[in-house]
Amino acid sequence: MIKIWKPEPKQEIALMSTADEVLYGGARGGGKTDTALQWFLYNIDDIRYRGLVIRRNATDLTDFIDRAIVKYTPLGAKKKGQPPEIHFLSGAKIYTGHMKDAEAYTKYQGWEIHRLLIEEVTHIPSEEQYLKLLGSVRSTAPELKPQVFLTTNPDGIGHDWVKKRFRIGEVKPCTKFTAEDGRTRIYIPATVYDNPYLVSNDPNYIKYLEGLPEQLRQQWLNGSWEDFEIAGSYYLHLMKKVKVEGRITKLL
Repeated sequence: MIKIWKPEPKQEIALMSTADEVLYGGARGGGKTDTALQWFLYNIDDIRYRGLVIRRNATDLTDFIDRAIVKYTPLGAKKKGQPPEIHFLSGAKIYTGHMKDAEAYTKYQGWEIHRLLIEEVTHIPSEEQYLKLLGSVRSTAPELKPQVFLTTNPDGIGHDWVKKRFRIGEVKPCTKFTAEDGRTRIYIPATVYDNPYLVSNDPNYIKYLEGLPEQLRQQWLNGSWEDFEIAGSYYLHLMKKVKVEGRITKLL
């Protein structure tokens, strides 16, 4: 029996958004991955449909793949290959990949990706790397509208550029806006309190978040970007220091 999944209000806003780039999340436990898994299901009956899910490191995709198999197997999907791919009965596919180095984007040059998901986008060091990957998100089929879906917590080396790109703190949350490059973007914040299943099924996790030190609690529980204002700059400084010492790969 296929279990019917019903989105919560913030998840529904994300899934219904027509923005070119959707940033969803901002705190722990907000249902980011569940939303992304559902988002990929648009157009799976079209043989031309291609999706791609990216994380900083390929090994970080294990949980996503496991959850994808649980969700998509009742729909007839199968996991194949290495790196893993999800194949649907129609011929539609979801690929997986990584951005562990500055040249990783070249693997996807020439591809036509209709839906790109980047989990924990603030782990991507620079906006330039993101933009290079964005070059493969396109469509020659009017029925397949290209779109990018990003999940994140307000931390990581890419904190500063993500916050700036989505005008967090400037544009009202859940409001689509048009950027200077003509692309539309939207930031949809979601916290654990927007995920009633987790709140009711694991109250100890809520207590854990509520009991964290102040700055970490603001980030992980409330999804605050303010207390982490200089974090991206700090990480970049640390990277440069390690690079000078010849150990940059250990940090990345």
